[in-house]
Amino acid sequence: MQFLHAVQSTMKLKDIPKRVTFILSAQWARDLSWTLFTILLARHSQEILGQIVLALTYGYLVKTIVDVGLNDYLVASFSRGEGHPRRLLGEVSWLKAAVLLPALIFVWYVSGEQQYTTELRIIVLCIAGGLGLDAICDSFFALCQARGRQDVEMRIRIPSAIIGIGFGCLCVALKAPPLVIALYKPIESILSLVMALFSLRKNPLLGLGGSAFLELVRAMRKGLLFTGMALCAMFYNKINVIFLKRFGGDAAVGSYGVAWETIEGVSTLVSGAILGKVIFPILARLWDEDRAAFRALSGRVARSLWAAALPLIFFFCVESDRFLTIIYGSSYEGADTCQKLLTPCIATAFLHNLAAYAMIGMGKHVLLFFFYLSGLIVNIVCCFCIIPVAPLEGAALTLTITKVWVALFTVSYFQAKAQPMTCLQWLLLVVTAALAAFFWWFSAPYLPRECAELLGLMPLLALFWYWRPPPPYDL
Repeated sequence: MQFLHAVQSTMKLKDIPKRVTFILSAQWARDLSWTLFTILLARHSQEILGQIVLALTYGYLVKTIVDVGLNDYLVASFSRGEGHPRRLLGEVSWLKAAVLLPALIFVWYVSGEQQYTTELRIIVLCIAGGLGLDAICDSFFALCQARGRQDVEMRIRIPSAIIGIGFGCLCVALKAPPLVIALYKPIESILSLVMALFSLRKNPLLGLGGSAFLELVRAMRKGLLFTGMALCAMFYNKINVIFLKRFGGDAAVGSYGVAWETIEGVSTLVSGAILGKVIFPILARLWDEDRAAFRALSGRVARSLWAAALPLIFFFCVESDRFLTIIYGSSYEGADTCQKLLTPCIATAFLHNLAAYAMIGMGKHVLLFFFYLSGLIVNIVCCFCIIPVAPLEGAALTLTITKVWVALFTVSYFQAKAQPMTCLQWLLLVVTAALAAFFWWFSAPYLPRECAELLGLMPLLALFWYWRPPPPYDL
């Protein structure tokens, strides 16, 4: 029996590359569409881009509130085979739908208190509503991820993203009003929800009796810590934009948006697509079943993430001044400093999210919640102290300080508990980063810019090759 269980676990580990391919296909389809949309919008109007970025900030807050922190709980429950999946899916979906309306009312009230124009308030409400629907649809995607059916998720996300964001691109090309452009998000979200219901064949929202309300209460009680963690994380990721709008205006929010766009895209691709949807369901099971396999997998993933993060951080630090102006135009020259300040968020997103998912798999939800809560407190203090003095740079610095603060706690605990990396591996990491900085810094005055940058990049690429993810047959 143990032999069969080991064989099954090995087969599931070998499915990781296939699952990652499905997730990356969906993620890249949306990211490419979104990148095109952002570039068109940035070149069209810095102010309108700022309005969309601000609306997305409120929208992600709504999405987090509507999620009720239950997505990670759902993935863990579905992965372990707890309860009746379809009934649990219906119960959580009803719960999320019930939270959506008051969340939107709250957003309308807050946007009024911030003295936004009526048009901007409607734009915020429109995009927030779309992201709220995404939260409901994510319950179905959690079931797909737990069952290894990332292909179904891909077949839903790709067409809905292309149609919805494609509509936004068309509106920008036709110079439509901002309110019409904002309709891209509800279109994308409604299409995803309809296709998800069609894939289930049977609507999970129907046929829930009186006992379902007790299940709703239990699901909500179990997810309260997840709710708290998700709210803390989303607030400390987004409220700096609200402060930036107050002290810097729409144009500053637009500059922050283009600076954060690439950093967030890379971070979301790894933390959300690969870690959250592929690695986390496996880690949640392995901690209970096989600690040695848990340690081996988390170690491989941690080393690969570090090796991937360092070259990206180096590239954005040395090339932001040219990278942003070439893509988005000369109006965003000041955004390069902002992006350089944000580059540490790549490493914190990679490693913190791995550590956080591992802690959830270990059952350390309470401790993780307090880590997030401390990050929110640090973020609020920074928003009040830094952003009024230097709005754009302060917004970036506030987010970076917060993410590094939280990552120090989560990664340290993960290292102490699971020991995914040895002391020698940490030393190799530090020495490689120091060599890269040394080669670039001391060669820059004597070599052409590109040659100095390439020389600095060589140690990081060598580490990436050495710590590259293993081939499928070695998993």
